[in-house]
Amino acid sequence: MSLVIASGTLDTVWSEFSLVSFSTSTLADLSACIGEVESKLKRGTIGASTTPSDVDIARWLDRAKQELAETKNYTFRKRYVTAATVIDQYRYALPTDYGGGRLSIRDITNDRQILIWDEALFDAKFPDPSEENPDEPSIACIKNMEVWLVPPPAGAYTLELCYDRTGEATATDFTWLPVIERFRVCDFATAESFSSLHDFDKAQFYYTRWEKGIGKAIRADGKRKWARMRYQAISGLQAYIARGNQG
Repeated sequence: MSLVIASGTLDTVWSEFSLVSFSTSTLADLSACIGEVESKLKRGTIGASTTPSDVDIARWLDRAKQELAETKNYTFRKRYVTAATVIDQYRYALPTDYGGGRLSIRDITNDRQILIWDEALFDAKFPDPSEENPDEPSIACIKNMEVWLVPPPAGAYTLELCYDRTGEATATDFTWLPVIERFRVCDFATAESFSSLHDFDKAQFYYTRWEKGIGKAIRADGKRKWARMRYQAISGLQAYIARGNQG
C-alpha cells in the first residue's frame, strides 16, 4: 500500500502467503458467477450493452463479498501477509484491504510476537518513536491505515501480519470463498439485478434468501470457532503463559 504523507510517500510491499484455494465447483471465477446470475434472470446472454450489464453484476458481486466479510466475523476473512522492515523506519502502511478489527504481528526473523498497544497508551509512552534506539521491534500500534513499531527496526526483519480483509483487494478474486458462499454472493447480485429492472417482488425474494444465508453462515461459523477453542475462552493467564514460552 502507498500512503501520501507530508514528507513523501509511505510505501510498504506486503506479499501474501501461498494458500490452498477452495475447490472451484461450478463457480470457479467471476465469469461463472455472472453466468449463475444470468441463469436466474432468464433474460438471455448478459453483456456490456444489456440491462443489467456484466459490469453491473460484477460490481454487485464485489459488494456482496465485502458485505459478507463485514456482516459476520468470517473465518476465511483472515489473511496472512509478510513485509520486510527498513532500518530505523517505524511507520509502515497497512495492506489496502485491511478491514479494521483484530490484527496480529509476528517478527518471523526473531521469532517473536509483537504486542499491539492501544493508541492512547502508545502515544503517552512513546510521543516520538524516532527518539528510541533501533532494536528488535517489540511493541506496535495501529493508527488508521498505518502500523507504528517501537523500537524502530535495527535491521531488515520479516514481519508476518494476520488481519481481517475487506474482501475487495481484487474484484475478480473468489478463491478465498467456499463454494456455498459464492452461491450466496450470486443471490445478492441477482437481487440487485431484479431491483435494477424494477421487478421488486423477485428482488425481495433474493434479498431474503441472501439474508437467510448470511444468518446460517453466522451460526455455522460460530459453532466452528467455539469447537476449535474446545468450548472455552482463552484466559489472560493462558495467553501470558503462551507468550512466556517464547525463546
